[in-house]
Parts: sequence; C-alpha cells; structure tokens
Amino acid sequence: MKNLLIIVLLWCTFSLQAQNIELKDLKNLNTPGFQILDIAPSNIDRPSNPKAFAASIMSLTNNGTAIPKNFALEVTPYWYFKPKNANVFQYLNIKDETGKANTFTGIFNKMSISLASVFNDSTSGSLIKNTNYIAFGVKTNLITYRSEKQNQKLKTALANFSERIINLRPNQKDVDALEIELNRIDNKIREIYTQLKNEDDNTLKDSINTEYQNAIANRALLQKKMDDFENQAPDLLEENIKKDTLIQNYLKELDDLPLIQVDLAFAYSEAFPDNTTKNKRFNRSGLWMNAAVNAFSVDKTELNDNLAFILCTRFIRDNLPEEGSLDVFKRINAFDLGFKLEYSIKDLSISYEYIKRDYSDKSNLNSERKVGTIQYKISDGLFITGAYGTNFGIDKNIFTLFGINYGFGKSSLNSNN
Repeated sequence: MKNLLIIVLLWCTFSLQAQNIELKDLKNLNTPGFQILDIAPSNIDRPSNPKAFAASIMSLTNNGTAIPKNFALEVTPYWYFKPKNANVFQYLNIKDETGKANTFTGIFNKMSISLASVFNDSTSGSLIKNTNYIAFGVKTNLITYRSEKQNQKLKTALANFSERIINLRPNQKDVDALEIELNRIDNKIREIYTQLKNEDDNTLKDSINTEYQNAIANRALLQKKMDDFENQAPDLLEENIKKDTLIQNYLKELDDLPLIQVDLAFAYSEAFPDNTTKNKRFNRSGLWMNAAVNAFSVDKTELNDNLAFILCTRFIRDNLPEEGSLDVFKRINAFDLGFKLEYSIKDLSISYEYIKRDYSDKSNLNSERKVGTIQYKISDGLFITGAYGTNFGIDKNIFTLFGINYGFGKSSLNSNN
C-alpha cells in the first residue's frame, strides 16, 4: 500500500441573491468503496455534505494491465440533476422562511455514488496478496436535524451574509448610478420616438432622428460600461470576501454541524487475483448506518470547537477462503458494531474509532479495528491527514496513512424559497 494518499475534492458554492457563499468544510474522502475494503482512513465516517465530484489518487498507474489500480472516484448526482427551485435551506437542512422543516431533504441532495480500486501486494486482513479489488458504493443522508436555536442562527447568518456582500460588491455605486442614467435615457428614447412618429415636418423630423440616434449610441456606451463592471465583479468580489472578517465569521457559522445526523451506505466489491478479469470472484458486500450526535462548546465564537460521537452498525456478506486454501471460498455473514469520538478545535481535528467485527459461523475470525486520526487544515481546501492503529484481521495488522486533501470547483444554489 502506498504511503501517499492524494484526495481531490470539489467544494460547493452557494448562491445567495446572485452572490456566492463558499462552504469550506473539506475533509478527507472516505468512500464506501474504500470502507468496505477496510482501507479507508476512517471506517466510521461522520455524516457530512458530499461534494459535487471527488477523486482520490493513490497510484493511478496500471502498468499496461487491464484494470486500473489504486484509485477512488465519487460523484454526487444532485449537482447535475438538481431542480431549478433547489435552495440553500434544503441543502443545509434548515427551516425555510415559511417554517417548513428540511430534516429529510438530504436523501437525494446528499446522495453520492463511488467507485474504488486497490491493488494489494501482500496478504493483510481480509485482502489477499497480488489481488486487485474493485468496489462500488452508494451513500445518502437519511436524517439531519437542527435545533430551533441552530435553525435561527443559520438563517441569521444567511441574511447577514447577503446584506454584507451587497456592500462588498466592487463598483456597486458606479453600477447604481449607471442604472439610473440608463433609465433616464430609455425614457428619453421613448419620448423622442413618439415625437418622430407624429412629426410631419421633414426638417424637424431629421433633427429629431439625429437626437434619437445619439441617444441610442449613448445608451450603448453606458451599457458597455455596466457590462465591464459586471465582468470584473466576480474576481474582485471574491478577493473582498476573503479579506472581510465579517464574511468569514458568517461562513464559519454556516459550517456549524447539526445536532443529529444519520447516514445510510451500501457497497459491493469483487476481487481480481493477479489483476485479471478471468479470475474474478465476489469479495464482499455491506450495508451500514452511521449516526452522529454533535455537542457544541459554550462559546463557539472563541473556541470554534466541536465534540462528536458517532455510532456505526454494519452488516457484511463476506467471501473468505477455506482454512488451508487460497482458491476455495465460502460466503459468511459478519456484523460490525463500533463508535468514533472526534474532537475538533479551529483547524485541528483529533479522532479515535473502535469497531468490533463478529462472524456468524467462525468466531476465530472475529477481530477489531482501533485507529486514531489527526487532521489539520493548512488553508481553505487544503488538509493534511495522518492515521495510525490496528486494522481488522486476527494478526492485528498495523494501519498507517498520510494524506493530503486538496479541493477546487464550484456549484450553486438559490437562497430563495
């Protein structure tokens, strides 16, 4: 297994009254495909907002073989098929202006589909030597519940952001002045056009026509100035947003985690010994649920910290080799039960997870996973992740990982109901 895991994420950008809000909550990618193979940094993933597109590259080279090795790909269909009336209230699972709760809107909004591949060059846990594993996964958010206080806090942050960003728009006073002048010229053009239609004197008609043409030319010049301001606005506005303290505080409030989150996931994997399709066999499938409770600090503005408790239950259909054989397999059921504690303060996150795996027919295969993870945010969209512990397997396999997460991209939602 390679030590370097490069994870590429797209962050989402919310549109508020034609303005942009960027939710910078990128964390390392734990696709169901990697989790079913027991090689993800965390096997218990805190329910979160999936990005429009995500890809991780561990070693995306196949050396001429038929099946690519070591990669992960994750897509969120919502960002490609979202309805025209999609809004940020639904995505953040907060009550809209009519008081309608959006507790269950994440079922489609936050659904993600993933594909993962990993080549194992040594026998480790449930992974057999010189075998390529391909896994397909689906994950969705069943429930996201925010308290009344949290709902009001986020709605206030959205309103404050929208009001503040209008003030930060570059050349806004110039644009407003140009709009007033354009309205004045439009009224004048209509008046001249009426005179031109009703005038019978050719001399006066020529004079009015000249005035009419000049007014149209002036309007075209004003419109070009407005277009130039509008074309410059996005880049200049983004710079102003990054520098503005108030805006950054509103963004932090929008990143606040809900009180309760529940995710459901399914994954299916197949094994390709010696990385050839003719040797394909069923490897493992799983259905699991993660439920998170987030406890907030008393003074969020000072500490900006969070303590989360996540419970994980998972049913697994495994295909294990018979004792003393590497090519004769038997399907067997297993059940995972575990928890994860995660504490985050400002740009640092520390977590520990424990999972107990019990097999229905072979108790001698029962094992545990104990992994600690540290993650640090270097800048917006750039994270470093390190993990260490023991993975599943009767031999207590050592699990280590160092990851760099980098994010880019934009998607938009409407702030209106």
